[in-house]
Amino acid sequence: MSRSLIAAVMLSLAVAAEAASFRFESTADPANGLTAATKSDGGLAMSFQAAPAGAVFDVRTSGLGLNSRAIAGVSDGEIDKFNRLGGSLAGQSETLTFSFDKPGFITSLDFDGVKDESFEYFRLETPGGEVLSIFDSQIGLRLVDLSLITEPNVTLLTEEGSPDDDLFDIAIPFGAGEVFTLTYREYTPDPTNYQPGFSPLVPNGARFQGLTAILAPEPASALSCLFAGVAIGSIKSRGRR
Repeated sequence: MSRSLIAAVMLSLAVAAEAASFRFESTADPANGLTAATKSDGGLAMSFQAAPAGAVFDVRTSGLGLNSRAIAGVSDGEIDKFNRLGGSLAGQSETLTFSFDKPGFITSLDFDGVKDESFEYFRLETPGGEVLSIFDSQIGLRLVDLSLITEPNVTLLTEEGSPDDDLFDIAIPFGAGEVFTLTYREYTPDPTNYQPGFSPLVPNGARFQGLTAILAPEPASALSCLFAGVAIGSIKSRGRR
């Protein structure tokens, strides 16, 4: 089966399937203050957990952050964001792991405050072993050559319109119980790659606002194997601009 035909089948599945939406956008979110929680929508349940151990969810209208201040000896400068910690866990990044109770595909990811001026990004590790390095699309204004970024599979967020800081029209497959890992990171470019006159800002964290997903028709395992290469390949092809 050709890649174009597989992509067409994936698109038809996405149109036909009911989308589940998992959002972090209210201080009344039941996950607030917890270390682990579950959200359900569209026949799909998403379970998620904060890391490092002892970190709790901090949900605001602008998205999800992690609060690690209760961990002994740890300093956390931005409790309503994902960031790098200080103190006894100096240099360690806050992380969200999540999984779903049924197989399907992630069709969009939504972030807030991923800043090009400070080279903040999110590293997404998929159950299939792929890694996406998700940067603000405007890093092209800060660096001369994006191909010199040493992180794997550089993927640029959408900046046009509202909302921004999103990845749309993606199809990342998952099986029931398979775990994704989303980690906040800060990249340090070679200064010789800076655009003339540019000086980077100090990073101060970013937020995760949620995702959408669709259920996979049965047999899900066969579909995941069939579509995995095309799904990730599609993201890679749009990554460098």
